[in-house]
Amino acid sequence: MKSIVGLAWKNIWRNKVRSGIILGAIAIGLFSGTFSTSFLNGWILGTIINDIETQYSHVQIHDKAFLDNYDINSFFIRDSVERKMEQLFNGDAARCGDAAGHVSTYIAYRLNLTGMLASPYNAIGVTAKAVLEDEEKQVTTVWKHISDTLGSYLSDDTRMAIVISEKIAEKLKVKLRSKIVFTFQDINGDMQSIAFRVCGIYKITNLAFDVFIRHNDVFEYTGLPPGAVHEAAIRFADIETCSKSVPQLKNIFPDMDIRDWSELNPALSWYFGYTDLIAVFMLSIFLFALSFGIINTMLMAVLERTRELGMLGAIGMSKSKIFSMIMLETVFLTFLGSIIGIVLGSAILLPLLKTGIDLSPLMQDYFEDFGFSSIVYPVLNAKMLLQIILLVILAGILSAIYPARKALKLKPLEAIREM
Repeated sequence: MKSIVGLAWKNIWRNKVRSGIILGAIAIGLFSGTFSTSFLNGWILGTIINDIETQYSHVQIHDKAFLDNYDINSFFIRDSVERKMEQLFNGDAARCGDAAGHVSTYIAYRLNLTGMLASPYNAIGVTAKAVLEDEEKQVTTVWKHISDTLGSYLSDDTRMAIVISEKIAEKLKVKLRSKIVFTFQDINGDMQSIAFRVCGIYKITNLAFDVFIRHNDVFEYTGLPPGAVHEAAIRFADIETCSKSVPQLKNIFPDMDIRDWSELNPALSWYFGYTDLIAVFMLSIFLFALSFGIINTMLMAVLERTRELGMLGAIGMSKSKIFSMIMLETVFLTFLGSIIGIVLGSAILLPLLKTGIDLSPLMQDYFEDFGFSSIVYPVLNAKMLLQIILLVILAGILSAIYPARKALKLKPLEAIREM
C-alpha cells in the first residue's frame, strides 16, 4: 500500500501545470466556501445576539396572563421573585456570580406600559419600559446605541426624561430636548397623561416603537401596589448557560410565565437551529460545482495516460491497485487544494473577526430596516473547519470514482500495441 501511496503522490506532480490549475480551482472554491460560511454564521449569530442584548435578554419572567394582552393589572411583586432567585443562584438576586465571585448573571425589573406618545405634530402607539437605569444597563445594551450627539440613556439631570428611537423621533418630528406626552391607562381604567422631555435618541430597528423612562417617574401614576413589576429580564453569560438554567427557573416558578429568547422570538430560534445546516448546504453547492472540474481534470489525466496504465496492468498491477492509485491522486489534489483554500480564507478572515465587515456602503440601511446589523462579524471555529475538510474529502472521493472506473476499462494488450 505504501508503494501505491508514493506512486500516487509522484503522479500528481508529473504534470505540474495541470495539477496547479486544479489546485488553484479547489483553493479558490474552498476560500469562497469558507468565507461565505463564516460570513453567514456571523450574520445569523450577530442578529441573534443583537436581539438578545437589545430587546429580549436571555430569559423573561411574567405573570401568566401578561403576554396575552399586556394588561397593566397582570403584575407580580418583585420581592417574591428576588427571594427565589437568591435561592437558585446563592447570592445577590440582581447580580448572580459563580463560586470565584465572577458576575455572570444580571436581572432587571421593569414596568411595561402600552399607550400613546404624542407631540404637537403626530401621535403613535408605543410600549414604555419603566426601568431602573443601573439595572437595565447590565441586562440590555440600548444605551450603547445612543451616539454622543443624540443625548444619553436616562443618566443626565433631565427631569421626566424619556429615551426614544430614531424612527419615533422622525414620526413625531421631535429632536433632543423636545417635550412629548405619554398617555396610558392605570389599573383603575383611568387615563393618565404625563409630559416627558427627550434626553436620548437610539438607533435600533428591532426596538423601533419602544421607549424608556425612569421607574420612579411613572410609578405613582400607575396605581400599582408597592414593588409591583410586569417583567424580570435575565441576562446570562451565554446562550448555553441560559439553556441549562431555564428548566430550573420553570421548576422554581411554576405559577409564572418563563420564556427564553427562543420562545419570545421563534424566528431567532429557527436561525440558530439551522445555522450549521445552512452553512453545510451552501458549502455543498460550492463543492458540487467544483466536483465537475475535478472529474474533468482527472478524466483527462486518465485518458492521457492510457499507455502507462495499460503497461502497469500488463506487468501485473491489479485493477484494485490501479483504482486505488487514481482515487488517491484525486484525494491528494482535493485535500491539498482545500488546505490552501482554508488557510487563505482564514488569513483574510482573522482580522475581520474583530473589525467586522461594514455593508452600509453597499446596502445603506436596507439591512437594518429588516432588523439586521449592517456590520457583520464573521465566525470561524474548529467545528466549521472540520466540517469543511470532511465535505472536501467526501467530494474528492466521489469525484474520483468515475475517472478511476474509466481506468479499469483499459485493456493492457491494446495499450501495448499502441506503443
